[in-house]
Amino acid sequence: MEPLRLSFAVACSVEHAWETWTRRASLWWPAGHTVAGEPGLEIVFEPRCAGRIFERTQEGREEDWGEILTWEPPRRLTYLWHLRADRADATEARWPSGSGSRAPSSSSSLADAPASPRASR
Repeated sequence: MEPLRLSFAVACSVEHAWETWTRRASLWWPAGHTVAGEPGLEIVFEPRCAGRIFERTQEGREEDWGEILTWEPPRRLTYLWHLRADRADATEARWPSGSGSRAPSSSSSLADAPASPRASR
């Protein structure tokens, strides 16, 4: 199966796009597209290589969504994404490394992804 590739431009600086995607996802991510499906939850990108991506409910329950493979703000971000799925069915999202502001792109099936994030700083 061919990977799904999606990319779009955003009208802001690279730094603002990075901040909005990685630190403010709770503001724009629809609650109906979360594990808990509850309003008021927090979406967390742990800001480091091997960090987790997860949701945290108001009661403190955490549900894993993925894991960060590369964290190089504000230019490079890759992560495995397995929201509501087994890690074996994860997809990879990549933040473009070039200039300009584009949202993460290139999602593909990673059934044979590495067992743990590679160290990259």
